[in-house]
Amino acid sequence: MKALFEFLGHRHSLRKALVMALLVGVITGIVVLTVPVYRNHLIWSAAEFLGGTGNDLFLIFSNFLIIAWAWRKRLTSVIKLTLAVDLSVWLSVQGIKLLHLEPWYLRPNGGTGGFPSGHATHSFAMAFLLTLYFPRFAWIWYSCAAAISWARVETDWHTGFQVCAGIVLGLTLVWTLVNRWLLHPEAVIIQSKLPGRNTPQLHGAQSYAAE
Repeated sequence: MKALFEFLGHRHSLRKALVMALLVGVITGIVVLTVPVYRNHLIWSAAEFLGGTGNDLFLIFSNFLIIAWAWRKRLTSVIKLTLAVDLSVWLSVQGIKLLHLEPWYLRPNGGTGGFPSGHATHSFAMAFLLTLYFPRFAWIWYSCAAAISWARVETDWHTGFQVCAGIVLGLTLVWTLVNRWLLHPEAVIIQSKLPGRNTPQLHGAQSYAAE
């Protein structure tokens, strides 16, 4: 455990991604489990946009941003990691839905395939990746993930429990994949520049944090 804290201490963006994941994940979970669904047309319309078009835009933007940045920096491992997160989320969510786990499988609107929430799974996984490489905007990334997750409950597509399951699944998947990626030499890009500490080199060039 001590080694883990020392490891995180030298990687500001990884530490921030973990702290934000736990903080926002818990807050979002409490909200979707305890706050009643509003029956207001304007609120429902906003939630419908966030859970539909808003979710699509967030996922497209997050993938494009990370992959374009990694391509420009010639960080192929980051591109592979991003695509691996996308694929693992899709396979895991769809695989669990095929199990038809009762009684969680049913959606509040009467539909099926509600467990777990794929929107919450994917949005929180991508928020973690975005914070890892662009920690300065962490609150934006996680606010989007939290808003999308809340919207799925507000529009009766998911129960609070289904959304919470999605959050846990998304963070578990992304952490598992990121933990493996940290063994790659290119993981030096998230090395903090500590005072009095020489920054490691990456392919002969000075490493950097994507702040």
